[in-house]
Amino acid sequence: GKGFSKSNLFNMRNLYLSYPIFQTLSGKLTWSHYCELLSISDEKKRSFYEKESINANWSVRELKRQIKTSLFERLLLSSGEENKEKVLDLALKGNEINK
Repeated sequence: GKGFSKSNLFNMRNLYLSYPIFQTLSGKLTWSHYCELLSISDEKKRSFYEKESINANWSVRELKRQIKTSLFERLLLSSGEENKEKVLDLALKGNEINK
């Protein structure tokens, strides 16, 4: 159909394979955000950037910058084992607000 370039179809297929039906996508991110996230093969890393994009309201440009500067890896390396657990927990759950 019109508007379905080869690269766009490739990204749609990757989105389908990376986010199974039972996992709902956030309406807070754009298609361009998900195209960037699909370039990350590690699920925890991708989940971290997805949640941080939503929580910090990152633009696609900011998301690219954070991926390129290895934010996830830098946070894992900083401040020892306790911080590593916090970063991995953030990747799985996101920021939870306690009431």
